[in-house]
Amino acid sequence: MANDEKTVDYSGKFDPEWYMDTFYSSVIGQAAEGNLLQFALEKYHDIFHSGDVKGRRLLDVGTGPSVHSVISACRHVDDVYLTDFAAQNRKVLNDWWKSDKTMTENITEYVLGKEHSRQTVLERHSMMKEKVRDVFPIDVNMADPLGSGCDVNQFDIITSSLCLEAAAQTLNQYRSNAANVSSLLKSGGHFILNGVLEQTWYRVGEAKFSCVKLTRDDVESTFVSCGFNIQLFDDVKFKSKEDEYSDFHGYFVMHAIKE
Repeated sequence: MANDEKTVDYSGKFDPEWYMDTFYSSVIGQAAEGNLLQFALEKYHDIFHSGDVKGRRLLDVGTGPSVHSVISACRHVDDVYLTDFAAQNRKVLNDWWKSDKTMTENITEYVLGKEHSRQTVLERHSMMKEKVRDVFPIDVNMADPLGSGCDVNQFDIITSSLCLEAAAQTLNQYRSNAANVSSLLKSGGHFILNGVLEQTWYRVGEAKFSCVKLTRDDVESTFVSCGFNIQLFDDVKFKSKEDEYSDFHGYFVMHAIKE
């Protein structure tokens, strides 16, 4: 069982293999997490399938060791940039990108089924890899989250899944991080955010990571103050009877357009 002491040491204590095996080996995931992953996949599909969200460059903020957040998106953009703070997660992404490996096969099959696509999992992953331009370090706590390593500083679409709340310890820090990331998005650009509500910690392997506790109003008011018009905010209230993996009370997907 995990140590009760909370940490924010993602570089040292985040275990990508445990994370993937536990939460991304199937669409259903863990019962203790509800339908969080399936809900996110369906909302990503719906948003991109509408045809209204498209552009040249997409930035995925805090990709982690999973590419699930760009399976639907990749058909609607030319260039995909993946990012993560932790070097071990970037290694997983690079190993996938620069090889003939696939990952999240069951999840990819689910998305392809939603699309009624004739593509195989391998074909979709090949498409994704062809559109990936790089895997960058990112620190959303910095005013320039991508630093000097990326020669692109404006994107048409930003996606982010379970990152911003995990990178903040206070509401003010969350608002600052959201503003930092939003600065990378073009005017008229789309921000698609998947997150959890009222969570103060979550577990990966033996590590218990702390994060900021957010309400729906906290998230919406943050992005309105960053100059966004919210197009969609769908949330699900969920409280697990188990508390082995986290203490969140709901999850959401938001689609917003930058003014």
